[in-house]
Amino acid sequence: MKRYAISAVILVALPVAAPAQFVSAGPPADILAMPNQTSVVADRRDIRRAIREGLRSGDISRAEARSFKREDAAIGQLGERFAQDGLSLSEEYELQVHTEALRGMVNARRVRGDKP
Repeated sequence: MKRYAISAVILVALPVAAPAQFVSAGPPADILAMPNQTSVVADRRDIRRAIREGLRSGDISRAEARSFKREDAAIGQLGERFAQDGLSLSEEYELQVHTEALRGMVNARRVRGDKP
């Protein structure tokens, strides 16, 4: 009877332990979270340039440009606050999301076609 109990435990444990041995390691989590991430600083510089060009061409009104510049400054302040103790992945991702949202608003306003 004891022999049957031992063999039953071995048979139950085998299917559970075997698959765990064949799992391969994947890429680091930070690569999966933000593939091909660009610098937030460079993105903000491009956005400020797009605001100036939109203002010159008349696609963006002065009030809209002020609003966009305020949002850009807020992103900069947030970045400085995050950078005081080093940027975590989630903080860096948050800055990237805010920057992409601002870029989308500026570009949408510039290509809308009608003048302010």
